[in-house]
Amino acid sequence: MAERWTAAQVNSLAPDAPSQKAGAKLGVPGPWSNTGYQDSGRLLWGDCKGSGSKPYQVTVSVADSDTAYACTCPSRKFPCKHALGLLLLWAAGTIADTETLPERVEAWSDSRRDRAEKSAARSAAKAEKAAADPEGAAKRAAQRAERIGNGLADLDRWLADQVAAGISDSATLSYGAVDPVAKRLVDAQAPGVANRVRTLTSARSSSGDRWPDAVLTEFGRLHLLCEAWSRLADLPPALQGTVRRRVGISVDADAVRRDGERVADRWHVLGTRDRAADKLTERRIWLRGAESGRMAMLLAFGAMQQAPTLALPVGAVYRAEMAFHSEALALRAQMEAGELETVAAEPEGGTLLAAADEFAAVLAADPWQEGWPVVVAQAVPDRNGELCDADGRRVPLICEESALWRLLAVSGGHPVTVFGDYTDAGFEPLTVWSEGAAVAL
Repeated sequence: MAERWTAAQVNSLAPDAPSQKAGAKLGVPGPWSNTGYQDSGRLLWGDCKGSGSKPYQVTVSVADSDTAYACTCPSRKFPCKHALGLLLLWAAGTIADTETLPERVEAWSDSRRDRAEKSAARSAAKAEKAAADPEGAAKRAAQRAERIGNGLADLDRWLADQVAAGISDSATLSYGAVDPVAKRLVDAQAPGVANRVRTLTSARSSSGDRWPDAVLTEFGRLHLLCEAWSRLADLPPALQGTVRRRVGISVDADAVRRDGERVADRWHVLGTRDRAADKLTERRIWLRGAESGRMAMLLAFGAMQQAPTLALPVGAVYRAEMAFHSEALALRAQMEAGELETVAAEPEGGTLLAAADEFAAVLAADPWQEGWPVVVAQAVPDRNGELCDADGRRVPLICEESALWRLLAVSGGHPVTVFGDYTDAGFEPLTVWSEGAAVAL
C-alpha cells in the first residue's frame, strides 16, 4: 500500500494562504459524504456539502508525480479548498480504502488517460514530420534565427541610444516607451527578450533610490544577450542552449526526455513557488537528488489566476529519473513518472558564504540567471528582515510580510534549516523545517 501524505504536504499544495485556511475548515468529516480511496489507482473522491442544493463532487489523483484535481465548484484555483479538504481527510486516515470506483471517477480517470495518450501521439507525429522533412525544418529554423538576429540588433541600438541620452527622464522607461520595443521583439520571435525588456519599467519603479543601478544592470544583461546571439556559433553547445532559452526558443519536452542527460535518484521536493508571468501562472518546483546532490527545477504553467496542474508536496521524496535540458547550468528538467517513497528528513544545508560562492559560479556560467536554489542550515531570521547563519553572515530576506512572520513564528528565534532562492538582492525563503517537518512559506 502506498504511503499517505501528511497534512503539511497537503497544505504545501495550496495556491495561497486563504485557500489553505479554507481547506483546513473542510478537512473534517462533517461536510463530506460518499468518500473513498482506491490505492491501486491512487484515486480519491468525495461529495462536499456547499451552499447549494447539490454537493460539490471532488476527485483527486494522488498518483506519484501526477497529481491532478477535479471539482464541480466554480473556483479557478487548483487545488480548490474542497480538494484540499478531501486530501486532509485522506491524510488523517479517515477515508476508507475500496477498489470499487464510482462511475464519475472512472470516467474522469479514463478521460485523463485518453488525453495523455493523444498528446503523446501528437508529439510523436510532430517528431515524425520533422524527421521526414529535415530540410524544411532547417529552413524554418534559419528563418527564425534571422528574424531574431535582426530584432536583437535593433534592441542593441535602442540600448545604446538610451545610455547616450541618459536615463534620468522618467518617460524614458515608461510603459509607453518600453512596450513598443517589446512588441517588436515578439514580432521577431524573441519572446524571452521581450519579457526582459518589459521588466525595465518595474526595475525603475520598484528599486527605490537604487533604480539607476538596477536599470543599467539589466541594460548590461540585455546587451550581453544580443552579443551572445550574434556569436552563437562560437559558443560551447551547452551555452548555446542557454542563450536560445533566454531568447525564447523553447525545447519540446519529448525531445528533452529523448536526448537530455538522465539522472536517476531519490528526489527530495524542497520547495515550490507560483508567480504571474506574461498572462500565465508560472510554477517552479525545486528538488535535490539524495545520492547525486543534483538540483532540479520543474516548470509548469496555468492560465492567468489558475494554478498549474503539476503539484508535488513539499517534503516528499520520489524515486524517479530526471531528463535535464542541455544548458550551461542544466537545472531545468523533465521528471519521468516516479514512485513516492516517503517523507524526507530535514535536508542538509550549508552556510550563506557557501551560497554566495555557489551563486557566483552560477553567474559565471549563466550571467542571466537571477537566482539559485540553496539550503541554508542553522539560520536565524530576525524582525529586521535579515537571515543570519551560524558564522554571523547576514543577507536581506526578500519575501512578503506574511511569509516573514510565518518564518519568524516557526523559528521562534532558534536556528532552523531554510530553503530558498539566493539572488544578488538577497534570499527569498520558500520552505522552513520545524522538528523535521517541512513548512511551506
